[in-house]
Amino acid sequence: MSLGLYIHLPFCRTHCTYCAFAISTDTELQDEYTRALLLERGGHAAALESQIESIYFGGGTPSRMSIENLKRIVEALPIAEDVEFSMECNPEDIEPEALGAWRHLGVNRISIGVQSFHDDELVPLGRVHGANVAREAVALAVSSGVRTSLDLIAGLPNQTAESFRETLEEGIALGVGHLSLYMLDLEERSPLAIQVQRGRAVLPDDEVIADMYVDAIDRLARAGFQQYEISNFARAGEECRHNLRYWKRGEYLGFGLGAHSFIGGDRFANTRDMHRYIATSPKAIDFVEHLDDVDVRRETIFLRLRQTAGIDYAELERLCGQEAEEWINRGLRDGWLEQHGARVAFTPSGFLLSNELLSQLF
Repeated sequence: MSLGLYIHLPFCRTHCTYCAFAISTDTELQDEYTRALLLERGGHAAALESQIESIYFGGGTPSRMSIENLKRIVEALPIAEDVEFSMECNPEDIEPEALGAWRHLGVNRISIGVQSFHDDELVPLGRVHGANVAREAVALAVSSGVRTSLDLIAGLPNQTAESFRETLEEGIALGVGHLSLYMLDLEERSPLAIQVQRGRAVLPDDEVIADMYVDAIDRLARAGFQQYEISNFARAGEECRHNLRYWKRGEYLGFGLGAHSFIGGDRFANTRDMHRYIATSPKAIDFVEHLDDVDVRRETIFLRLRQTAGIDYAELERLCGQEAEEWINRGLRDGWLEQHGARVAFTPSGFLLSNELLSQLF
């Protein structure tokens, strides 16, 4: 059995206005949190005897963690030479000394939360960094030789099709090997959602955002980035192995606040309450779900069709019966599905409507 490991490091300098992740701005809790993480790790000693193929430090902002605490965590993990070891970073934390320390710990891939290269789009998000800091950080990471990915968002306040195109082109020109492109998804009652509701922030129209996404797919393809999942694009060999594990229903173990795991057909997750996590680790699980046959069928279809490789025509028919054939024929006719030999996959316009279209199968 092989595993991926996800380690949630929740500390952030500020709480971004759109963020719905389990985070904390109380960095004084770092030492206690690290102790709780190590206790949780001790409760999974048997599982960690498996072959670990990927490690992902997510957040929050892992780059806000002290080197001392990062070292304590890394020393407790079984890290093989060929493991993919990813770490999320914010631009303001990327400096030569920090990059060197992270690489010394074994980090060989970083994902930088840039979001935009326009200051007037970053300010409404509550981001600490500005566009110039982001440019310098990405250039420094790329020149260091570490595998580098960017996160960008389409649909931001003040964003236009032209400004988004400029951000995209700048990201490509900086020489990164991977790019994740997300559509802004506002959680109800988030500060930015409230600003939008009150007319204090204005988002681009849905049609404009859709055009941004379709245009990005074309521009990235011409620049040598292959789309391999609804939101992810990579140059040859730069795909994120850890995230592919999620989309292929591989097993993974999550440690930390709100972290999710998938082992032996069960999904489980830790509490999102920081003080409860610290107080109860390694017994901080507050959600457990066993997937029955219907759950597995739905999940298999959903995750396969998130990927540009799609799903085998015959497998979809096996999972959904006659309904699948009708759905496929309709998709091919209306242009939201395309056929690649014995497989079908969403087109760019299909990805934009994927949740709605997939609901027609269930």
